[in-house]
Amino acid sequence: MKLKIFFVAFFCLFAAFILDAQINTPQNIFEITAFNKLVKFLSVDTQLVKISDFEKNNIPHLGEEHRLVPAVFVDAPGNYIIQNASWDRFLPSVYNKEATHGSPFLISIYVQGLVVNQYDSIIAKPHYLYNYDKVTGNLLLQRNNEKPIAVNKEQVNMFCLKLDRGGFIFMKVPTINANEFFQVILKGPKYSCFKLYKNIFVNANQKSSTGYTPDGENFDQYLDIVTYYIVDEKNNSFKVFGLNKKSIKSAFVDHSEIITQFFKDHKHEDLTETFVAQLVDNLNSKVVSVACQDNSNDFVMDTKRSK
Repeated sequence: MKLKIFFVAFFCLFAAFILDAQINTPQNIFEITAFNKLVKFLSVDTQLVKISDFEKNNIPHLGEEHRLVPAVFVDAPGNYIIQNASWDRFLPSVYNKEATHGSPFLISIYVQGLVVNQYDSIIAKPHYLYNYDKVTGNLLLQRNNEKPIAVNKEQVNMFCLKLDRGGFIFMKVPTINANEFFQVILKGPKYSCFKLYKNIFVNANQKSSTGYTPDGENFDQYLDIVTYYIVDEKNNSFKVFGLNKKSIKSAFVDHSEIITQFFKDHKHEDLTETFVAQLVDNLNSKVVSVACQDNSNDFVMDTKRSK
């Protein structure tokens, strides 16, 4: 009996390990080890420059830009276009163009980080600083205050960017797109959650046809466009979802009872990325537990038949 319990327990642990090892193709222990090193690096306070201190002490040169706009434009003989005109439609109008909103970069300064190359080896150079370009999807590298360069995507599998507390981990996810870096929201044995950044530049477009109420924005902006993905690590499939209850339930239609119960247990919490990470982590623990239990039952049945 003790021997049977030992084998059942061993099989359960082995099944959990196999599930945990099913990351992304290629599935190997080196990738798992590298990912865990990134997590450990972010958990230790080794940041040389505190981002909060930089933003507090830095004086941004983001003054307003004043533009003089003619009151009337002649589009064609007898056809007048009035834009940003004053109330009497005679004097030219002056308006303030605000500083640009948003940024093409993920972080306001270059920070410490670790890079995992295409061979799943860690590149750790303390004098290298990094950032992420949301427009191009490139990892940026700065060394000794030199001009930053974009790192060749083909030579990077994963990287992390360290903040004052924690940070970001990005990795390639071949199941979705092997040519993009996805931010890791949660990495699990069965289900993982990722975020893809896209960023576009939008010019200021404020206009006024009356002189009283302007339409549009009086500032240029970098606008983030994000997409969330759920990846089934075991079946190498994925689904796109949004940060709303209906979309999340649709992504996990095969586990509707677990998802519904989680929403009931956390009904007063905001639906954020942290909430999704907790939900997926809870789902993983239950799925792995059920798989382990099912495998254990199969083992017991086999041993009974062998008798």
